[in-house]
Formats: sequence, structure tokens, C-alpha cells
Amino acid sequence: MPPGDRRSSRRAASRRRGNPVWVPVTAAAGAIMIIIGLIMYLGGGDGTSATSAARTAAAGATASAAASHGDSGGSRAPSPSPVLVSGCMTGKSIAAGSSQQSLTVAGVARTYQLAVPAPDTRAKALPLVVGFHAFGENASALERYAHLAEIGTKSGFVIVVPDGANGRWNFMRRVAIGPDDVAFVSAIVNDLTARMCLDPRRMFATGLGDGADMAVTAACALTGTFTAVVPVASAVMPASCPAPAPSLFAISGTSDPVTPLEGGGTDRPAPFDGTQAQPMRVRLDRYAGFVGCSPANSWVRDTSSIQRLVYTACPNGRDVGLLAVQGGGHSWPDPDADPPKGVQRAQFSATRVALAYFQGHAAPAPATQPPGATG
Repeated sequence: MPPGDRRSSRRAASRRRGNPVWVPVTAAAGAIMIIIGLIMYLGGGDGTSATSAARTAAAGATASAAASHGDSGGSRAPSPSPVLVSGCMTGKSIAAGSSQQSLTVAGVARTYQLAVPAPDTRAKALPLVVGFHAFGENASALERYAHLAEIGTKSGFVIVVPDGANGRWNFMRRVAIGPDDVAFVSAIVNDLTARMCLDPRRMFATGLGDGADMAVTAACALTGTFTAVVPVASAVMPASCPAPAPSLFAISGTSDPVTPLEGGGTDRPAPFDGTQAQPMRVRLDRYAGFVGCSPANSWVRDTSSIQRLVYTACPNGRDVGLLAVQGGGHSWPDPDADPPKGVQRAQFSATRVALAYFQGHAAPAPATQPPGATG
């Protein structure tokens, strides 16, 4: 077996075992510092730990929702109005495992990949992560380099990865680009809410490149749906983000030629014209204003390859920040990834960092809960 194949085999095997030691020793220190730091200084939310948050039922869930109705998916048209009765109320659930799901949104057939955690990792109401692939890719491509479903389901997350129409996302919300992807995301959330027990306080979004921009666009457009978003190698920021704007933690490389931290790069042709990367600091300052945060502190260097920028004094436990990867390119950070030539290999897993961030960012519990709900 060639050396490269042996390395790939060992990496795949370590992932299947779920062994955290697959991170190289030299990289582990940085990854642990980031994850611990995120929980300690960006843990925010309502202070609920991942374990206790996993026990929190969705608002309106009843203690008697115990009947299980397996649902393997298939094509279905979503209700034109928001779902009124969730799976937490009816006891409906979707069998554990991965499947391709279909929806018809505004007359257009759309697909997404769904991964549901195994029963032994399930809580009553499950957290949801929606991941968006980069331009020119599909859901399968995102899983190959991010391993979002593989890692996320082991932590009890339901993972959804939609397929963009023609491999692209309409984050600019232009008819010329394609169908309304915000409506697509809304339809997915409504559909799954009716078919299983999801926790509305723990819905999150992430993505790479155009997928990162789509994640932020959806999080801002669907007010109150997502509580935190992690955009990786994003380029733009919506002009507005109605309250309550979700917490946001951006991850970007300092050597990204597509979406440079300082802004610029080659502008794209129509219908994506106007998407030349905006300076990251300008974008984050604007987004921090949406959230209501104080100005950012100075840069903090965690390791020789990682530095961060954090906005403080945000209301209601929310936060805004940036993790800058020294020498990182336009890619999803992963120590085992084969980066483009000339780009520094990442020293941490963006997937593990994003999931740690999400675990600390449940939305605040309502002041009062309906009878039967747990908290």
C-alpha cells in the first residue's frame, strides 16, 4: 500500500473509532485551548452545560410524548404555514442513521442529507445543525472534508446538509441566482420539527465559503430560529440582522486568496457581482452592532498559528468573535486535510470547534414554560 494510502486509512480508522487522539500531538494543544477557551470566555448562552441542555425539552413538549413512529423520509410538500404541532407533542421521531430527504418548495424539488444520532445519545429534544457546502459542491462534498454528520451525531446533534441548486446558494437573494434558499431552509426546519422532537432553543448553522454566507443570511432572515452561527471563510455580511441576532464565531485563514481578511479579492461575474470580500473587521463590527456588543478587544494570540478577536458586553449572553488561522487558506480547517499547495496545514478541527461553540449557546429559556415541559 502506498504511504499516502496508509496515512488515509489510519486517519479514517481513527475517526471511525471516535478516538480524540487522532489529532497530532503538536496540534492537540491548540485545539484543546480553543475549545476550552470557547466554553469559558465565549460559552455565553444561558450558562447551560451541554449535558443539562441536552435534557431541556422544546417549549410545548409534553412529558407523555413517548410513542415512536419511524419516518424514513421521502418527498413531501411542506405546510405553507409554520408548523403548529411538533414531534415533541406527538411523539413522532425519525429513525437513527443517514438518509437523503426531499422537499418541494415553491414548486421546486430540493434535497438534503439528514443524519440522526443513535438512540443511546439521544435526549428528549435534539439540537439541530444545518451545514452549507461551498460553491460548486454538494452535501456529500461537505461531509468528506468536514465530517459534520460523523462527528456531530456522536455528540447528539441532528445534522442537516442541504444541496444548493446547481451547486450554489442564493445568499444574495436575487432571482437571477436561483430559488429562494431562505425559504428552503425554513421548510426544512418546519418539516423536521413536525416529524421529530427538535429543541427550538438549540438550532445552529455553519458553512464554508458561499455556504458560510448562506448560513449567516439564513440565520438573520429567519428571525429567532438559529441561536448561533459559525461561518468559515465567509465574504459578506447582510445589511441588517433583526433582533435577536444570533451569536457568531467566524473562522478564517490569514492567507485566504478568495476571501482575504483585509477584504478584496477578485469580484465575481453576474449574478454574483458585488460579492467581493468585505474586510472582516468591518463586517464583524457591523454584526456586533446588530447583536448589541461593545467594541472588540485587542487581538489575542493563543498559539503561534491561531489568534482571536472577541467582542464583549453583548446582551443576553450572546457573543461575536473571530478565529484567525495563520497561513490558512480558503478551506475547512482540519489537521488531517490535504490543504492546497502553499497553505499552512490547520492545527485544529473547525467541526469540533463549531460543535463546542454550539454546545455552549442554547437560547435563554422562556420565563414561563407550558405545563409538562421540562427545563
